[in-house]
Amino acid sequence: MILRLVSLLIVILVVVEPPLRASDESGVPTQFQGHTPGSKLTINYDDLTTVLETTVMRAGQSDRREAPTARPAAGSRIKRGNSKPTRLEGNRVDFHVFLGGNLKMMQRLRDDIAAVPSVLPLGDLNKDEQLAYWLNLYNVTLITQIGKIFPETNLRKFYPTLWDEKVITVSGIPMSLNDMQHKVIIPKFKNPLVMYGMFQGVVGSPNIRRRAFEGRNVWEMLERNAREFVNSNRGARYKWGKLRVSEFYEINAALFPNFEQDLKRHLYKYAYASFRDKVREAKSLRADIDDWYVADLYGGNRAISSANTNGAAMLMSIKSGASGAGGSGGADGGAIESAWFMKMDTLNMNRTRFPIHVVEYLHKKEKRDRKTRVGNVEVEEYETPADESGTQDN
Repeated sequence: MILRLVSLLIVILVVVEPPLRASDESGVPTQFQGHTPGSKLTINYDDLTTVLETTVMRAGQSDRREAPTARPAAGSRIKRGNSKPTRLEGNRVDFHVFLGGNLKMMQRLRDDIAAVPSVLPLGDLNKDEQLAYWLNLYNVTLITQIGKIFPETNLRKFYPTLWDEKVITVSGIPMSLNDMQHKVIIPKFKNPLVMYGMFQGVVGSPNIRRRAFEGRNVWEMLERNAREFVNSNRGARYKWGKLRVSEFYEINAALFPNFEQDLKRHLYKYAYASFRDKVREAKSLRADIDDWYVADLYGGNRAISSANTNGAAMLMSIKSGASGAGGSGGADGGAIESAWFMKMDTLNMNRTRFPIHVVEYLHKKEKRDRKTRVGNVEVEEYETPADESGTQDN
């Protein structure tokens, strides 16, 4: 059985006009400059969404309560897992699923996405579609990079080496994660929201979402990620007149030219009302919040039978589709439909098989879910009963 995901389908509708070469994209490689306003060309990321939906667990919005002191396992003095006060926040990825043959499958998906510009020049896309492309390519590359060193617990020792390794080629240019971030995404789009679309694989990073980015909704998805991060302890905290923020803001300082002033304005814009006043009143700002613990459900520690690493067994079905001119470089140019076999909903949800730090995280998630659970309210229209004098109450 061939271990590969769907070759991307490029849906070609209309090319409105030639690519526009933007003068404000200095520093961006020529191959990635320009865009076509009004272009209806889109890229299909259903295969990537399938992977994300079945390997990412959503944590919900932080309630601003710091995690209590980590406890050792029963009958032990050793504390395993993340001990940071932010450890109960942020989405989790089951990185164990990406071991073995599945890592090769993810690398194939990464290479398929990287090959898109060899079929369709990025300049023929509108700018939103280009942004979705770069964010998806960044995230799938990040997952494959972590897959190479997993299981690991703290990724600090791999930074920036893992992010500097040139592992993909786009339009003939060898690229690393940092190349995509600092040579294309930041200088081309120049909007602070783009930093929330680049998952770093650690608890302290902006969230990875359960769906791939698409041009039609990329900015809406980034705004949601921004609000979640700004209003979490991973993103920003206030105490005694001091505002502490994630060090990822400093890593992305190019998005905030006047760093403290621009960042405070940005945080104020996306902060909830209860936090907004604190942002405005802060007398100082320091980028020193970090949590480099891997954003894996098991915290990098291998649980008993925690994942099936047989790539063939992870696929429920693979079937060839019709050949199409819009393929992204697959061997047969056709579409292959596939489904990830394991789902986070059913993966070892027997709590007795989880280490204590996993149980703690899931318990916290359940409490947040109960607080935000949506209910139904029915409203009926009725007439006010008349009083004894025969007139109706006003």
